[in-house]
Amino acid sequence: HGTTFGGNPVACAAGMVVVDEILEHGLINNAREMGDVLIAELRKLHTEFPRLIKEVRGAGLMVGMELTREGDSTVSKLRDAGILINCTNTTVLRFLPPLIIKREHIEMTAAALRNALRAL
Repeated sequence: HGTTFGGNPVACAAGMVVVDEILEHGLINNAREMGDVLIAELRKLHTEFPRLIKEVRGAGLMVGMELTREGDSTVSKLRDAGILINCTNTTVLRFLPPLIIKREHIEMTAAALRNALRAL
């Protein structure tokens, strides 16, 4: 992207700090590992709810779950459970968790999603 002020020394210094943090704390590996866990948990739900879930797809921590119906009510139920996701193209639940996510957060999300899907 082009930007008028993006290449200034302060912005560059901030960018370097971010890159250093990502590399120093293994966030890339965590994204890969936790992404695999997230996709596996969502695929388990696909097996449990084949009439509600059309597909699970993604890479790393960028994951989508396509439903066979509109997803707004599922997004609302998850929000009520303290989990923020969104729905794109009316039927695709988009999961884009932070790079620092842990397994227990994914398990909590899967449990809340299971409850939301049962309510459908």
